[in-house]
Amino acid sequence: MPPHSVVFMGCPDFAVPSLDALHAHPDFRVTAVYCMPDRPKGRGHRETMTPVKKRALELGLPVLTPASFRRDPEAVAHLRGLAPRFLVVVAYGLILPREVLEAASLAPVNLHASLLPRYRGPSPIHHAILNGDPVTGNTVMVMNEKMDEGDILAAEDLPIGPDESLASLHDRLAERGAPLLVESLRGLAAGDLRPRPQDHAQATYTAKITPELARLDWAKPAGTLRNLVRAMTPCPGAWTEHAGERLKIGQVAVGGSTAATPGTILRADPATGLQIACGEGTSLEILVMQRPGKSPQPIREFLRGFSFRTPVI
Repeated sequence: MPPHSVVFMGCPDFAVPSLDALHAHPDFRVTAVYCMPDRPKGRGHRETMTPVKKRALELGLPVLTPASFRRDPEAVAHLRGLAPRFLVVVAYGLILPREVLEAASLAPVNLHASLLPRYRGPSPIHHAILNGDPVTGNTVMVMNEKMDEGDILAAEDLPIGPDESLASLHDRLAERGAPLLVESLRGLAAGDLRPRPQDHAQATYTAKITPELARLDWAKPAGTLRNLVRAMTPCPGAWTEHAGERLKIGQVAVGGSTAATPGTILRADPATGLQIACGEGTSLEILVMQRPGKSPQPIREFLRGFSFRTPVI
């Protein structure tokens, strides 16, 4: 039997292991890769390709970058002309219209980094850590026109380490999701997998992560703020403000109890570190901090070159 033709759609680093797995597997042939267009990035605003586009070009795969399918009927016609058996979508960033989904003769399939129906939407990994969940996972589903509401083909749990940050959980989910995706496609093609509906009554939703969401509110308890720092490291980075300067916080630990007002600097010394009062009588030990335009520093090194101007942050 010839390999199943696949059109792959994805953009960020999370999608690269899935593209690699499909390209390497003898049961599949990736005929085209779709990504978002190159965009300005960094201080120099240089046009930068997505990680998936970069990897696809390294593999010698044709790449297409329509900005929209809804406003580009020629892009839809070209996709349908490819006549893929599978349309595989991993973190593409667009809700696809019906005419795009129907281009796949067997199924449009998506890998999502949560245990659906929990954490539908664009930031499931952030929110799993933000909420202090002990377990998350990946789900492979057959896509429909709605956001992350398709029938489930397979799901796999993945425990979240007590000190795990966004960076490490993202990478582990990406690596574990790739073989789950491949085996789900093989099972669906062989008729061994039957999609099951999601329990929509149990659905929760995530929003796009913004810098404001990453700001520490010292009135919240230390455990909540610790989860925020883990969830926002490295991107966009948890932060606070002092004397008009935005300070990023890269690593923390829950400190001892205190009766001080939240936001009070309890200790700021290169010899003993930085401790800040939080809500509900708790405190946070700051372990890594970063000034604008500088690299992150261990807190004792940071404090050798920085002094807080007021006793409240």
